[in-house]
Formats: sequence, C-alpha cells, structure tokens
Amino acid sequence: MKKIIIIALILGFFGQQAWSQTLIDTKKVPEKVVKKFTSKNRGVKSIKWYIYDLEHDYLVKYTSNGLEAQIRYDKTGKVISSKKEVELKSLNSKIADDLRKNHKDKKVIKAYLIVKGRKDKYYSVILHKSQGRKKPPLVYDAQYTFNGAYLTLYEPEPEIEKEAEYKADKYEEDMDGDTSELDDVEYDQKIKKNDLPSPVTSYLKERYDIEYKFKDIRIKKNKRYGEYYYIELKKQGEKKKYIFYFDMYGKLIKSKVENL
Repeated sequence: MKKIIIIALILGFFGQQAWSQTLIDTKKVPEKVVKKFTSKNRGVKSIKWYIYDLEHDYLVKYTSNGLEAQIRYDKTGKVISSKKEVELKSLNSKIADDLRKNHKDKKVIKAYLIVKGRKDKYYSVILHKSQGRKKPPLVYDAQYTFNGAYLTLYEPEPEIEKEAEYKADKYEEDMDGDTSELDDVEYDQKIKKNDLPSPVTSYLKERYDIEYKFKDIRIKKNKRYGEYYYIELKKQGEKKKYIFYFDMYGKLIKSKVENL
C-alpha cells in the first residue's frame, strides 16, 4: 500500500498538496472563467477564488446544498479537475460493503467524487482512526472506481511529535520572540478561520484549549518568506496575546507572546 504524510492528505486529494493556493478577489479572475463557473453552478454558496500557483490556474471553492466542492480551471475557462463531496448514504453499495468489512477500526468522515479530464473519475473516502484523546486521528484515503471497485488505500505514517504533551503555559516558554523580519510585509489580507489549512488548526487545537479564541487571521507576504499566515490567539482575562507565523503548507515558522 502507498503511504503519504498526514499533512499531504489534509492539504489535498488530487495533486494540489504540493502547490500553494492564494486567496484572491473575484475581480482578479478572468471574466470568462467566472462566467463558465456561474453558468453551471447557480445557487451555490460560500464562493472563494484562489490562484493555483503550479500553472497559474484558478481554483474555486464553494458549497452546494451544504456539501463542499471545488473546481480548477485554466485561463481559458476549461475545467482541469473537480472535487465534490457526496453524501455517504449515496455511495455505491460495493464501497459501503468494503468499508464495513475492511475498515471496522476506522470512522468514515467524508467522501468525494474526483474527476480529472473526461475519463479519470473515482471516489475518495476519508477515514479517521483514533489515537486517543491527546493525539489527532490518523487520516486514511480509501479510493474506489466510479463503479465501486477498490483501487488503493493511502495510509499515513504516524508523526512523532515531541511537544504533543505540552500545555499552553509550557509551550509559551519555548516561543521564539525574534520575529522582526516577519513584520516587514509587502501586503496583508484578512481571512477567516475556515480559510486556514488543516495542519494549522490542528496544531493550535492540540496545544490550546477552547478558551483561546482567534482574534486576527491574515495572509501576509514579504521578500524572505513569501506568503505566510499570521494568527493571533487571546484568552479572556489574560493580558497577553499569542502570535503565530505559519507557511502556506501549515508548518510553523515562528511564534511569540506579547503582553497587552
């Protein structure tokens, strides 16, 4: 069976994990690309456009009837690939049988229909296997043909986390306060929590409990680091804020605590 890192699975399931996606204003997307999307996707919600840096294509993420979806277009408006969440109850009975027989130790989280070109069409079923309360679940990607035949299982390699048992006050002692080069930015753009890659939210969730709230989330850019995420956490009643800098793949660059 093929193995890939958990982070790669989280960032994307059809070849996007190795390339950055930059959130952009719809006005910066070619008109013909936007028209192609809107003509075939009326009534969808939560539309967000990204530039996909591999070939400078355009990626649109949205929800349809409460389900996640995304489509990648080239500059002419041609669809390169698509990924759409499907209801678990609508999966082929062959897939349901295989999941029931061969993955009893895992929980089915979501399923996607992935289409590349005219011929390549398959299902990706995301499974979680518990590692206990203090660790994030292992993430698996079981893939099946459109007709329900088993293809492969992408199995994660468990990561060794030296800081997994740290509490917030202990981790604070190790924060690197030298972040001056990250403050010299070319631009910054305010974003929402659900725009963050999963490795970022997982990293913070593991170390900070629900009392720590997101106060500011931005994408910034400078000459040394390129684009990166800037995040502020704050706990009610504390006169300090926790600041984190992550790269676009969710890896921590630096962090610090500032007294208010």
